[in-house]
Amino acid sequence: MIRKARKSDFEAVYPILNQIFDEMDMDTINRLPESQFYDLMRLGFISENYRYSYNRIWVETDENDRVRGMICMYPDKAQGIIDVVLRKEMAKVGLPMTTDIFTDKEAQKGEWYIDALAVSPRDWGKGIASRLMELAPKLAKKHGYKKVSLNVDLENPRAQQLYLRKGFKTTNSMTIGDRVYDHMVKEV
Repeated sequence: MIRKARKSDFEAVYPILNQIFDEMDMDTINRLPESQFYDLMRLGFISENYRYSYNRIWVETDENDRVRGMICMYPDKAQGIIDVVLRKEMAKVGLPMTTDIFTDKEAQKGEWYIDALAVSPRDWGKGIASRLMELAPKLAKKHGYKKVSLNVDLENPRAQQLYLRKGFKTTNSMTIGDRVYDHMVKEV
């Protein structure tokens, strides 16, 4: 079943989402102690407007409500606020309010953006990512968007193949953190 994430889902969502952070290997994340980053992400998750807030995440669960996969999405115009809201939480985990973690603008104008899509390793190969992706065009249309976009690591051909099968086309490349990604767009 696919449902909107709840604040109480953090413990299940974080390890799934953290796979992406590990792959990105960003200096801005790596320089923080793991426990500090975890605490910061928890505060962001339970907030209303952060990039990885429960408000921007949908999850697929099994019959026992165990989270098996997640997708995080938002409109391009949200990029102006999605990381600013975390600044007030920095001091709570012992970081200066000037700490930057995610600084790159990943979506382009007029796009409904898939920021993160990940599945628990024990559930890989079960079509979960594909099912979660089907939600994106529906939400994009509901919010008045005609394009859905995402960025895929050039070193992740499996994900690239999924996105191509789902109708996404590469439009350009961009650097996010320390890596180069293909920016892919699907008209809806």
